[in-house]
Amino acid sequence: MSRISIDSSDIPARLMRHNPWAGAILFLVAFLLWLLNRPYHGLWHDAYVYGVISAQWIYPDALASDLFFRFGSQGSLTIFTPIYGELVRALGLNNAAQLVVLSGGVLWTTGLFLLARAMLSNASGDTIAMRFALLFGVILSFSYSPNRGIFVLNENFATARSWAMPLGLMAVALQLYGRWLTATGLALISFLLHPLLGIWPLVLIVADRISLSRLLPLVILPALVVLFIGSQGGLDFPRLHLISGALLTYVKNANDILFKPEGSRLPLHILPLLILLLASRIGSPSLHPMYKRLVLIAVGALMLALIASYQYPVEIVVQGQPWRVTWLTYPISALAILDILQTLHRKSPVRIAVPWLCAVLLALTTLGVVAMPWALVGLGALALAISFLPTIWFTAVAHVLQGWRNAAWATVIVLWLLAVPGLWLDLQMGGARFIIPWWHGMVPLHGLIAGELWLFPLLLAIGLGFVPKTRPVAVTLFLVLSVLVLITITHWDRREGFQQREESTWLNPAVPPHPFTQHVRAGETVAWPEQALSVWFDLHTPNYWGVVQGIGAVFSEQKFTEWSRRRELVNQSPRRRSLCADPALDWVIVSRTDSDDSAVAVADTWALYSCRAR
Repeated sequence: MSRISIDSSDIPARLMRHNPWAGAILFLVAFLLWLLNRPYHGLWHDAYVYGVISAQWIYPDALASDLFFRFGSQGSLTIFTPIYGELVRALGLNNAAQLVVLSGGVLWTTGLFLLARAMLSNASGDTIAMRFALLFGVILSFSYSPNRGIFVLNENFATARSWAMPLGLMAVALQLYGRWLTATGLALISFLLHPLLGIWPLVLIVADRISLSRLLPLVILPALVVLFIGSQGGLDFPRLHLISGALLTYVKNANDILFKPEGSRLPLHILPLLILLLASRIGSPSLHPMYKRLVLIAVGALMLALIASYQYPVEIVVQGQPWRVTWLTYPISALAILDILQTLHRKSPVRIAVPWLCAVLLALTTLGVVAMPWALVGLGALALAISFLPTIWFTAVAHVLQGWRNAAWATVIVLWLLAVPGLWLDLQMGGARFIIPWWHGMVPLHGLIAGELWLFPLLLAIGLGFVPKTRPVAVTLFLVLSVLVLITITHWDRREGFQQREESTWLNPAVPPHPFTQHVRAGETVAWPEQALSVWFDLHTPNYWGVVQGIGAVFSEQKFTEWSRRRELVNQSPRRRSLCADPALDWVIVSRTDSDDSAVAVADTWALYSCRAR
């Protein structure tokens, strides 16, 4: 991986070179856009999982027998667990989760800032492409899942991913600046925070020390080994057998563990690889080695994912979910598109890129990046094939297109006029997606700020290029933006009052104990299917069954079997007290409307029953 040819003696100066105030202002604008587009909606999705893991960190003995932890959990594989656990112990789950998401937003903005500068800035400083990449990147939230779009970049709920992903981007950026040791350290932290995601920046950085001729067999070898293991029906070693039976059925039916035969997003995993290959041909020469290495690594990872999905579900591969490499190829390939256009525009003997760039962006805006994915893959393959033409052909084509420059601009203007009604509708739909809007009325303005149309961040990128160089004006603008950021943070929590009150009590050391804790001893199992989270977060004791416990079932067949057994009992027991027939259960909580005089205690709308007298 070629390093950028700049002085490596003072990295802070290099990262804020030429106009540090302009860089600081750009960062504040980007973070303000992140805040506006990632309002806090509380604990949801995988934030529940990490909340349960933090509860077990605080109450290890009480929750040791919980189904989520009895057979091991992903919480033991990450350094995020002790960090988050201690934050929750000190601040409560509500405040700790907000802190993680907010700090993750700062890190994500920083990671994109550094990576965009490393890939798109030039000797004179930041470019329009660099600024646009940052401002649009903090807005977008694109899925890298194999099927349903469960996992996305740029999340707004607290998980280990909140820190692992941006640290991975920062590691790649610093590697491009030649800071191999610092980059490796950041990549290692990313890996320790989330092994399934952080492994890919770490592999990319380590691959920098390996020639392409040696790297190729190294990325193919794992696929050959998995094919051999699968052909033998699995090996009698831990993690090397084939998943089968009910667990395999569960894994195949789950939304995003393996690629599914129908409805998968495989084309959208292939598309960034074609873009990276194209960039390795006609992008910045200093970035070609990085593009090539990332393509090789991603191809090897996707080969493993496809083998596990469609042929041999070897346990370690299914659990490793190698398709997650796409989280890294997406942002880098997006920057690679701008690198290609910037390079072509700079090198072309006639400046033809601007009108054609507008036409391409208009087409993407009109069709959408997920429309006709195989057609997009075909266009990418065609562009890659054309890139192998002799350079003289490009020069000849450039001169021909130059003659059509005015016609190109006219065509773009006409197309924009025709697209205005649809774009206006897109703005309204984009603005309506906010659960609780920042302001009432002017829904299209919400859509504009949300980047539903790339025109807004593009205009911002152009405008920020004219930030005055004089210190008083720059300082004033910096202070104004800082105040706007602080004001936005104070309104960033967009939850309704009831949700805020409920979540503020969870694992909060300042909140009085739940009334049921006077009867339920630590370590006793409670069935409260309608309020499963309250068993962990309010009672601090093992939960009998909950959807959250099924997450990570692929890592333990024993856990999956027991979780499935309990799920059937819960689904088949309309009278919750009948669950007491299971000796694994100590207490049942039911609705107060279904209670009788035998209830041990009543609190709010719930009644507590003991299973000891079975």
